[in-house]
Amino acid sequence: MNKINNNDVFLQIKEPLRGELKIRGSRFIAVIKKVTNEDEAASGIADIAREFHDATHHCYAWRVGHGKNLKYRYSDNGEPNNTAGLPIFKAIENRNLSNILVVVVRYFGGIKLGTGGLIRAYSKVTNDVLKECEIEKNFQFETVMFRTSFEFVSLVHNIIATFKANLKDSAFGEQVVFTVDIRQSRHKEFITKLKDATNGQVEIVG
Repeated sequence: MNKINNNDVFLQIKEPLRGELKIRGSRFIAVIKKVTNEDEAASGIADIAREFHDATHHCYAWRVGHGKNLKYRYSDNGEPNNTAGLPIFKAIENRNLSNILVVVVRYFGGIKLGTGGLIRAYSKVTNDVLKECEIEKNFQFETVMFRTSFEFVSLVHNIIATFKANLKDSAFGEQVVFTVDIRQSRHKEFITKLKDATNGQVEIVG
């Protein structure tokens, strides 16, 4: 039996969560959400900015995807360079979390904290809330599109089930075109199995 590697495994939060920290009059409110792409992250940031429209800063970091599909971004939103967005991002990265947005809203309390104080504050409020988050394991998937003849439909369905893949679509014409999401680490094995089981009568089209 082939050994399955786990390089497509990443961690994400199950539910959104919030937490608050008060330091020398300033309030730091961390809002954590699950997001799966850049658009959802941008929308989440905009929603939180509207909710806390009277706050002094809306600093954030987000991280989505995994491996070669990993994307991230962070912003100090007016705080001194690398005192807010980067500490938030490091807290996310240190836990190997993805598909996550963290916005830390600050209400300035009148006393400056200095660069070190800001870094500690943004790190602490983010880490404190992340510690309370329930974490789940998830997998990076790749989409495979292939065609084959009608005689292999049942066989293909069995292979999809064996690999615990997700059948997204099946289009019937002169042949059957399948669209399947498969774990990234099993992508090559899946295609090899399809070709072996059908004596090579499978054409990968995407």
